[in-house]
Amino acid sequence: MMQKTWPSYIYKLFLGLVIITGLVFFINLLPFQGDVHAAEKDLQKVEVTFTSKGVPVFNTQFTIKNLQNAYNKIKSGNITSDNVNSSAWQETEQQRGVIVADTFGIGPGVQHTSEEAESILRKMLNSGADDLVNELNENSKSTSVFHYPNNVVRRYTDNDGKAVATTEVGLNGIFDNDGNLIQLLRVKHDSSNKFSVDINSSTDLFEGKITNLSNNMKANTNSYTVEFGQELTYQLTIDKSLLTQDLPLAINPQTNLVIDNVSIPFTKVPAYGDTISLQSLGITADSSINSNASLTVLKSQIQSKFYNNILWGYAVTVPKSDTSVTLTIKAHLAPEVKLNSQLQGATTDGSLIPMEFLVGDSDLSAQTNFFMNIVATTNTGSLDYSMPTVRTSGINFASVDASGKKLERKQSYILGYEKNSQKFVYGDNKWNPVNSLDNLDLSTVQTFSGGNQYYLGGSASAIPLNTKLFSFNAEENRKINESLIKFLGLGQGKNYFLYPVDSQDKGKKDLPFTVYNKDSLRSNGQRVTHTSIGEAHYEDYAINGLIPDYQAGSVEYNVTILDQNSMGTILRIIFGIGVICLLIIIVLILFVRKGR
Repeated sequence: MMQKTWPSYIYKLFLGLVIITGLVFFINLLPFQGDVHAAEKDLQKVEVTFTSKGVPVFNTQFTIKNLQNAYNKIKSGNITSDNVNSSAWQETEQQRGVIVADTFGIGPGVQHTSEEAESILRKMLNSGADDLVNELNENSKSTSVFHYPNNVVRRYTDNDGKAVATTEVGLNGIFDNDGNLIQLLRVKHDSSNKFSVDINSSTDLFEGKITNLSNNMKANTNSYTVEFGQELTYQLTIDKSLLTQDLPLAINPQTNLVIDNVSIPFTKVPAYGDTISLQSLGITADSSINSNASLTVLKSQIQSKFYNNILWGYAVTVPKSDTSVTLTIKAHLAPEVKLNSQLQGATTDGSLIPMEFLVGDSDLSAQTNFFMNIVATTNTGSLDYSMPTVRTSGINFASVDASGKKLERKQSYILGYEKNSQKFVYGDNKWNPVNSLDNLDLSTVQTFSGGNQYYLGGSASAIPLNTKLFSFNAEENRKINESLIKFLGLGQGKNYFLYPVDSQDKGKKDLPFTVYNKDSLRSNGQRVTHTSIGEAHYEDYAINGLIPDYQAGSVEYNVTILDQNSMGTILRIIFGIGVICLLIIIVLILFVRKGR
């Protein structure tokens, strides 16, 4: 029997591919653009976690560039005639039509403070004067590309937004893949160079964190899943380099993130003044409908605008100091924020219309990351910083009868949680400790009834009808909704339970559950948010199939019978195993046929 051999051209092609692959791999292992600098340079490893308003920025390339030389020249005024006569200096003036000395305030002998020098450098980079910065920097090998921790080949951030690079000690700039400056930061002479960089922030001279929440409440690296009404303790540390004189700060939270107190005197300032102008909001009144209908539409649009933006700012002045200063900010997430104001631009005669706004409510979503932005006003411009974000979560329930196969209408429940063997039940917008769930005084607790969407600590609204169904039947939809309860405004980390009001008569037990709102990454690089709203734990597919607004993976309902708790999981496992077995059989059949 003759032995089969590869044709020579296939062998040569295979050998060539192996050699090319090896060369590419070897080249990728080599540092890029100055990862290895001159031996006399003080190099340090830098680890950065990149976020965008609290959400990790994954699979993205960033670079770091040492700018200490340019900073030194701007600060000391040690700018030479060669710098002034360089092509970079001249072209900057010609292309921008400006005088560099006047625009940026730099020149031979012109000295600046540390804060001013950083601000000037930031201004130059943000205005496109990169060539001039490079001329002053005189360090052509100062740029390094961030890569995966412990993997230099993968030159982008990992799933948590983390990446590392090696750079020189001193002032460095972080740049995105388009060369835009994100932030300036200082690399130290030790191994403590770990930074959190929010791509919406412009400075590393602030450090913000939430101090009273545990790690099991994290939605991701820089965001937490919390209850409505839960106290949030923020700490903002301001670098002493910004405090050579009094520093005005504006604390700007998203509307439903309400500030309760600041550790120094503050003033609450309306973001839109005493009146709300439709023009300033980018809203136009619809003159084609009657005035009452127009005001209803306008009110809804204004509420949605405010929900995603800032309604009030909080102004503080941080006294000058020789040391860094830490502020404490107390806040909470509110389901509803009321505003009484005058509306301008809704009438043709320009008159003001008094209107009460309720921000939140139907606009509330578990997908919202509530932000808190810090803006500092300095002599050389403003600095922006983003504090960690917060979000909330919830859960959906479908009441079923004792058989677990039929929806049961108009059932009522008590909401509670347990900690260290102590039970708490919700009532009067707070959690109240109880010794036992038996013989509760229902006048002291809040009951939650079928047919409603509840916002913890806020109002309730009827679950809307799903008019998009092809077989929509309003009466049938309404009846089914009376078996459903939806909660929004619950947080991670608590052992909640739902307790039927009629338990004492029927001997039912409390139904334990937890909620969550977390991010993860699929194998294809797509970020996915997992919530307890979209992933039922006590699931019954037959029951969920009856519910008009049920959407697998998006809006799922937990049945209220405990012995149903594992059915959904078991069915999913069986289905997954079946699919895998089927694929294995198909592959084996194909191999057998190919071998014949």
